[in-house]
Amino acid sequence: MRLQRILAKLFYSGLDKGAVKTTRCLSHCSALLLLLLFMVSGCQLFPTEAGEELAHFGEQAPQPGDTLPDLRVLNLDGSPVLLSSLVQGKPLVVRLGSYSCPVFRYRRFDMDKLQRRYGDRVDFVVIYTQEAHPVDDSSPYAEGEWDPWINRLTRVRVREPKTQSERLKRARWAQSVMAAKDRFVVDDQANNGWHTLGRAPSSAFLFDRTGTLVLRQVWIEPEELATALDRLF
Repeated sequence: MRLQRILAKLFYSGLDKGAVKTTRCLSHCSALLLLLLFMVSGCQLFPTEAGEELAHFGEQAPQPGDTLPDLRVLNLDGSPVLLSSLVQGKPLVVRLGSYSCPVFRYRRFDMDKLQRRYGDRVDFVVIYTQEAHPVDDSSPYAEGEWDPWINRLTRVRVREPKTQSERLKRARWAQSVMAAKDRFVVDDQANNGWHTLGRAPSSAFLFDRTGTLVLRQVWIEPEELATALDRLF
């Protein structure tokens, strides 16, 4: 990136002001054209491919047939609530995430479609937990900082909240920025929810009307979720 800035500076320095303005305009037009081509071709500009397999997930996360854990989480206003109490006679989709996780951010578009499809027949809950890729802080999935290129490209620069109040504020902000329709609850600062549910950055769990686990995903896959939900109706 530094080399690109240097080359750009050298290139523009050899042009007069009018040429610079014209060249920059052409650059912006080229970027817009590229974006349009991606959209028309059906390609995804922002990849959301799953990352590592996270072998520990299989052992630590709840197993199909288990009931929804009595996890203590926080509503966005800071009041405590048991996760198990969120089963209200409907299937319940629970997913974990943080804004710095690209998979969590970009698969929300498919989750929006899922929510529109099932309407009020299914409840959707997000447990906002520790940041997957905080800047200037260690990632829980790497030895040290892990700053994905897509976060740099889209200028997602968030740090790990140091207090419960900061995490609550971050969750409220993320829900607003993403225009998420899910109910957001927040993990505690000890990350008990993250530990109990398998220590993954963008996992998902489907519970039936009784709170029994019928599907778990180390990386959220909306199409598979839809198939499993159809079987419950």
